[in-house]
Amino acid sequence: MNFVKSETGNICRGCLCVDRILMPLNKNVDLFFIFLGNELSVSEDCKFSNILLCWECIALLKKAALFRSRVQTAHRYFEQLLNTPISELTTLKTHKKDYYDQILVQNEDFEPKVKPETFLFEVPVQVDEGPATADCNIKQEGHEDDDDRFVSEPDVESKLDMPILVKKEKKKKKCNPLESRIKTKSVKYTDEERDKHVEHVDYTLKEVLSMERDPKKPFKIKNMDQYSNILIRKMYETKLTDLSKNVEDGGIKCSECETTVADREAMAEHWAAHPVALLRCLFCGILCKSRKYMKYHLDARHSIIYSCTLCNMEFRALPQYHWHYRSLHKTQICDYCGKKFHQKSGIERHIRVNHLPAVCHICNHEFKQKSYLTEHLLIKHQIKVERTKPIVEELAYCVECNLQFPSEYFYKRHLEYAVSHRRRIREKVPCPDCGKIFSRNSYMNNHYKLVHVRKSQHYCELCDKHFINGYALRTHKKFVHEKNEKPKNKICDICGRGFHTNRMLTNHRRTHTGERPHKCSYCPAAFAQDFARKSHEKSQHKHSLYEFKGSPEHGVV
Repeated sequence: MNFVKSETGNICRGCLCVDRILMPLNKNVDLFFIFLGNELSVSEDCKFSNILLCWECIALLKKAALFRSRVQTAHRYFEQLLNTPISELTTLKTHKKDYYDQILVQNEDFEPKVKPETFLFEVPVQVDEGPATADCNIKQEGHEDDDDRFVSEPDVESKLDMPILVKKEKKKKKCNPLESRIKTKSVKYTDEERDKHVEHVDYTLKEVLSMERDPKKPFKIKNMDQYSNILIRKMYETKLTDLSKNVEDGGIKCSECETTVADREAMAEHWAAHPVALLRCLFCGILCKSRKYMKYHLDARHSIIYSCTLCNMEFRALPQYHWHYRSLHKTQICDYCGKKFHQKSGIERHIRVNHLPAVCHICNHEFKQKSYLTEHLLIKHQIKVERTKPIVEELAYCVECNLQFPSEYFYKRHLEYAVSHRRRIREKVPCPDCGKIFSRNSYMNNHYKLVHVRKSQHYCELCDKHFINGYALRTHKKFVHEKNEKPKNKICDICGRGFHTNRMLTNHRRTHTGERPHKCSYCPAAFAQDFARKSHEKSQHKHSLYEFKGSPEHGVV
């Protein structure tokens, strides 16, 4: 293994799997190198390095180590030559059952060669003596045994299509999977052992009444035997009786423990703290009041020890074993995403669908998921994969954008993420000096530095001018100092004239349509451009502007 490069650290040394969680092989290292054999050259330094294997290879190596230990144990038995009977090391068991079904089989070539006398026996019958009667022997057919394979009449020739009875072995029942992973052993308890597995607990009546109840029987406490439930109910009825008593000379006397208290409130407090002595099973936690019932419970419910064949843990209750097996041995974790599964087929299907790369057979492009490959085949290669829901072209067309999508999935994604369908929330950032509103804070800062501070980082050294942003500076240098001609790629669809800005194209188009959206604030005049409106107001309505804004002689602007 010294020829493997260092960058291949994510490859399993056993099965060459990639992108699996690898673990160092701390145990069974010698067995791993035995499997390598003498065919591969292995250096001494490599034997002491950490060997990385995946979970599947480690499990196979553990099974091989278990088989090696079993063979060694059997060999030691034969070396010692024990006279006592040797217990088998294998866990396989065979069950032989002699149950059969009888079925009818047509055999055309069958000719029975049986004497009729073998099926007959004589039965003496006494009849009244008469002149015409005498002692006679009446022949009667013999009864069949259960093991007879066929029946034939004595005086009738066997027919070709005679049905015969043939034994057929029943199918063997499937072995219960529980038997392969659990061992049972019966136990008999003595009085001393029973006392070890029983605990004396003391509760108050309030604590007992607050325990979990059976949903079908509200008066029955869930983890308590029936006899103790009856005693607890009687104590509760006695409590209600004592709380309804009147105060006599000396107070109220408790009917359960003969304790005397002053009034009803003290009696309620006394009953809330009234002690209830119970016995609890340490195996399943059931509560009871009788030692006799606890003895019966241990002998009936916990007389069998259930031991797990995978980890050799022992349990006295079958539900505890089931919980142990489901939580430790049955749960399988995905190496990629950590998702848990209870069956091997489930985790195999999960890895195959979600984690193995899906490759397109046409362009050899890899995808992380199979669903991505399906969409790729549909868009790029126009190959429709069988779907549970058919594609309806009318449902994948956007009317506002005039776009047709290959599936409903892409149409819904277009509606969710397209800019034309997302309502843009404009931010309102006012200038602190003039109050002008901007959509971004950076726009407001550039305006403030240029207009109010008269300084900006976008500065032209050739003509000593400041600009509001970098785009304005680059445009100025390109068309003013470098003498580049402005591209007139904004074409009018009416006359074909070109302009270099959309604003100039819009103003020009109004000369064809006659539209005049800019109206004067003081007279009915209207203009196609806003610059023309401002010039008109300054030249024709300058007195009105002074009255509205204030006279410049007084310094009001």
